[in-house]
Amino acid sequence: MHIRYLFFSMIAAALFSGCSDDKVTPDADLFFEVSINGNDVTFTNKTAGAASYRWDFGDGTTSEEESPVHTYPGKGKYVPTLYATTPEGKVTEGSTVVYIAKSSPVKMDDNSLADWEAVTDYETVSGAGETYFRRAKFDYDASYVYVYLEVNSKVANADIYDFYMDTDNNAGTGLLTGGFPGGGYDVLLEGAVLSDWFDAFYHKGDQNAFTFDVSGVTEFYTVGAKQQEGNVLKFELRLSRSKLKGLAATTALRIGIQATKGDWSATLGNMPDGGKIVQIAFE
Repeated sequence: MHIRYLFFSMIAAALFSGCSDDKVTPDADLFFEVSINGNDVTFTNKTAGAASYRWDFGDGTTSEEESPVHTYPGKGKYVPTLYATTPEGKVTEGSTVVYIAKSSPVKMDDNSLADWEAVTDYETVSGAGETYFRRAKFDYDASYVYVYLEVNSKVANADIYDFYMDTDNNAGTGLLTGGFPGGGYDVLLEGAVLSDWFDAFYHKGDQNAFTFDVSGVTEFYTVGAKQQEGNVLKFELRLSRSKLKGLAATTALRIGIQATKGDWSATLGNMPDGGKIVQIAFE
């Protein structure tokens, strides 16, 4: 996510004492831009008339660099302040507000699954009765939901995955029936995602009816790294929150994943198993 803030220049009015020979010391013309990428914030200082600077980042740390890059410790609201000092020693200050959303360590373009080792909040390990799914992890940030799966299969099998998703946090809308409890599944993602086939459907009509319309959305998912270790397949993907109905605004997501053979001849397994569901609370 990349957000830009612009802090407009502040020009203080000079106060005259009435004496024609009084000298007025001008303030610095304070002007800076803020660019946010995850927890990293770039402060681009365009102030005129200053000889030195001090930044108070609003998290207990400071810097005397002219245009620093600062990494905030976590999500939250911060108020950074710039103090600009003129050659005559006059200090002008200005503040803005920075909002840091939850970030994720997961990257889709690093050809590695090692970043998932840092994800621990939403992890599900299958019981002894589940023979297809082994493990799943989920993470999120302001833009995406991330999914990691370990299954007993191979890429060449072209298994079909159905993602049942309650995206509006409301059991009174969406499908009530199916292999996962609670119901209210508004979005169905279906396809052989590792074979570049994955479609999004939105539920319509009676909650007891398995009736879905093709959503028409495209580019809502990205497949990342894939690893084959014997008969165990590990892979990751991410889902765009802005592309899928209700997912950008909701405060929680309920999700269950079912796998089917590529020829639709048999159901392979459920994640989670045992009549459970994964519940993710967005902060």
